[in-house]
Amino acid sequence: MEILFDRIGVHAPVGLFLMTLLLLRNMPNYLNFFIIGTVLTNILNIILKLCIQSPRPLKDNRALEIAISNGERISFNKYGMPSGHAQNCGFFLGFVSLIFKNILFTSFYLIISLFSLIQRVKYNNHTIIQVIVGFFIGLITSYYVYVKAKQYIIGHLNEKPDDNAPI
Repeated sequence: MEILFDRIGVHAPVGLFLMTLLLLRNMPNYLNFFIIGTVLTNILNIILKLCIQSPRPLKDNRALEIAISNGERISFNKYGMPSGHAQNCGFFLGFVSLIFKNILFTSFYLIISLFSLIQRVKYNNHTIIQVIVGFFIGLITSYYVYVKAKQYIIGHLNEKPDDNAPI
């Protein structure tokens, strides 16, 4: 059973992404903003990793230094702050929650996200703080994208010009 939870955790971002595509298939405006937001949150993750340069946890720091100097992890992937898995899960959870306002969807996405966050820490891919920061950055990004989507969908509301009709 533990192996199943670990597998769900490691593949959670891909599963939640595909599930969200399916949920939004009949909502083209939100679907487009979801895809743009997913790209945005991943670009933001890379930029933050390159700026913060917080290493991934490793029980042996000397082994980490050797791995980095030998190029075992390429560029931004050698850094752990913020967690990309957690950031994506936060984005998907936030976006679906804001769009559908459905407790079942929100609960399901939250449980799958928790599996992913726990798995990232359990296997020393990230520290707890890297996972928490990534998750909250994803949530914040989802709110920003949701607000922009709502503004786009509603459009600019203008007051109707006076038609000089009698009162």
